[in-house]
Formats: sequence, structure tokens, C-alpha cells
Amino acid sequence: MNLNHYTKETLTLSFYIIFIGLAALLYNLFPGDAETPNFGIVFMFIMVPVSLAFASYQAYKHFNSNQSYFKCLLIHTLAWFSIIAYLTQIAK
Repeated sequence: MNLNHYTKETLTLSFYIIFIGLAALLYNLFPGDAETPNFGIVFMFIMVPVSLAFASYQAYKHFNSNQSYFKCLLIHTLAWFSIIAYLTQIAK
């Protein structure tokens, strides 16, 4: 699969859209109970190290190459602020 014709911003945004969409789908399709976690929740926990690795890779590329990854890093920041804001509203 050749991803060269997609921009890096499109790939970053589609990463979050697909990952959060799959987490929501798993949350609704495979409900958990008090003893077993929901697959959507587990998927969100998996998203933390994956997205941090992806953001770290892009930050490294931003500072060590001639390309600017500022928009990608902004997408990572906005996505995580949105996820945190949504989860704090649900917790209330």
C-alpha cells in the first residue's frame, strides 16, 4: 500500500478518526461488565502508547529533517485535548 500520495496531515488525522471510531464501535458491540473490561476501553488504553509513539516519531522528523510537521503535532495536541475534555465530561 503506497501512502506517498497522502499528506502527512491527512494520515495523522485519519489515524485518530479510525482509532477513535474503532474504539467506539468496539465499545458498543462488545459490552463489558464489572469483572471484564469493555473492548472499547481496552482499545483506548492501547491508543495511548501508539499515539505517543506516532507523535514522538513526527516530532523527531520535525526537528531532524527539512520538512515541517507542525500541523501534525498540532493535530496530536488537539486530538488529545479533545479526548481528555470528552472523558472528563462523561465522568461528571
